[in-house]
Amino acid sequence: MKFEAKKLPESGQGKWIISIEGDEWKAFCDKGRNKALQEVQIPGFRKGKVPKEMALKSLSEVKVMNEAFRLAMPKAYDFAKEQKSDIQPWGTPAPAPTKISDKELVLEFIFDLKPEIKIENYKGLTGPKKTPVKAEKEEIAAEIKRYQERFVMEKVKEGDSVVIEEGDNVKFDFEGFMDGEPFQGGKGEDYQLVIGSKNFIPGFEEAMIGLALGVKSEISVTFPKDYQAENLAGKDAKFKLNIKEIKSRELPKADDELAKDLNIKDVNNYKELEKYVSVQIEKQKQTNERNVFVNQIIDLIREKSVIELPKSAIDKEVQTMRKEFEQKVIANKMTLKEYKKVTGMTDEDINKEIFGDAKKRLESYLITDEVRNKEKIEATQEEVDSKYKDLANQFGIDVEFLKKSVLQEGQVRSEIINEKIIDFIYSNNG
Repeated sequence: MKFEAKKLPESGQGKWIISIEGDEWKAFCDKGRNKALQEVQIPGFRKGKVPKEMALKSLSEVKVMNEAFRLAMPKAYDFAKEQKSDIQPWGTPAPAPTKISDKELVLEFIFDLKPEIKIENYKGLTGPKKTPVKAEKEEIAAEIKRYQERFVMEKVKEGDSVVIEEGDNVKFDFEGFMDGEPFQGGKGEDYQLVIGSKNFIPGFEEAMIGLALGVKSEISVTFPKDYQAENLAGKDAKFKLNIKEIKSRELPKADDELAKDLNIKDVNNYKELEKYVSVQIEKQKQTNERNVFVNQIIDLIREKSVIELPKSAIDKEVQTMRKEFEQKVIANKMTLKEYKKVTGMTDEDINKEIFGDAKKRLESYLITDEVRNKEKIEATQEEVDSKYKDLANQFGIDVEFLKKSVLQEGQVRSEIINEKIIDFIYSNNG
């Protein structure tokens, strides 16, 4: 194989050119022909069982070249990476054959060049404040209640005068109306709701208390002013309800028995459970506080940095984030058309917002990558092995299975490096 690298200054891109010829290319063509022969289909013969002479007659040279190209492409890419060229891709290169015949293959990998970035300072920055974290009593109680929920006992309420009480699990149908008209997303059937869980808008669950089983009822509520659907925010609405089932719920006591039943390592009594929960809450709050602080520092670095992003790179990131956005909309059981109707946003509005987020995401990546390069932050093999061991213990699976079938080493290494970068920025600023 022969290698050549070129910059394309006008587009902010680069390309690797790989040439394969002679016996080396002939070997790929022979393998491509054999693979293509296995795909030939002729009536009366099973796939892969067509006699070679017959298969060769129906096999086109284009098909052979295509198979040879597909076989050669990953080998050519690996070869290009081994050349350690100064011209390196930022992101995944797009392969394309520029010349292909039975004599040679000339293959190009087109890619964005890593943008130029100049950081004045990334240490000793002030402005954002580090906030001490503490697990509050209410937070500990709420988390322990979630543990109690694992062992909840439920019993269907029966009788002629059954009504909803605080803590009951209720199955019901509902339909919402605003100004006498039903509104999008305001209808549900066989919905399960624990009264007091605060899963519905304020006032809804409270209004259900006292409603009778099997009786169609109506309640009035007001949507919060900061409700996510702007067309409903701050508006009054009426809901028609049909109560189908009411279950009373009994939680186990928050005591030593609960602590033992949870089977948490080194937790044998209620006092140890409270301590364990407190530590977990503080760890999570510390992680959240650290991430907020680091993002604020990165924003300060961005303001004083020179970063020139090629439009092609931003466009690709916009496409990625657009797909992520659409998946979130679908996850909320809405179509994009319904989302636009509810929010009043157009495709242009959505794309404009995503464009800004995409640019910011890329710039943040470049800043953290520059910090990594300047500080020579890497992950040692010992750290990678330790991370695998921790994850295997956490999920209760074999370390080797985790390595081979679940999580590639590159992913683990990247996660460790990212954690180190965040720790470095957090420790050296504020």
